Amino acid sequence: MNATTEKPTGLRIADYPVRIPMQVRWSDIDMYGHVNNATYYQWFDSAINGWLLDEAGVVPHDADFIGVVGESACSFESEVRYGEEIVIGLAVGAIGTRSVTYVLAAFAGSEGRRAAFGHWVHVYVERGGSVAPIPPEIAVTLKSARADISPVNIRKLTR
Repeated sequence: MNATTEKPTGLRIADYPVRIPMQVRWSDIDMYGHVNNATYYQWFDSAINGWLLDEAGVVPHDADFIGVVGESACSFESEVRYGEEIVIGLAVGAIGTRSVTYVLAAFAGSEGRRAAFGHWVHVYVERGGSVAPIPPEIAVTLKSARADISPVNIRKLTR
């Protein structure tokens, strides 16, 4: 079984309206000497929630609603090692009434090479679990980061 991914081309850090620096920690490095793949998901999650906190004033553990991850994907392009500078590029690729698709990329080193890119879908729910509309304070913030960048296109497994 093989899964294929269509990778967008030509995306630079400048294509992303939001740019968030991240620190490569020693604990991010795996036994092969590069950043472990799960770390990219942590960076993406931290970038999104930190941005919503800073820009929309949303404190996830205090809010009446939460953005639950309904889908995520990440495609890796180059290694990142301890000591490299990382910047997460964040854009809003699509906004619905109850969900949002973020398009993200990790750029590494002083040359800003794209190390990974992915997407992250938040579905908004009330604390009780019912699906809810995107809160107005978040919707305004989301619109400020709208960009025409396609999410990762993961195709179904073939036999």
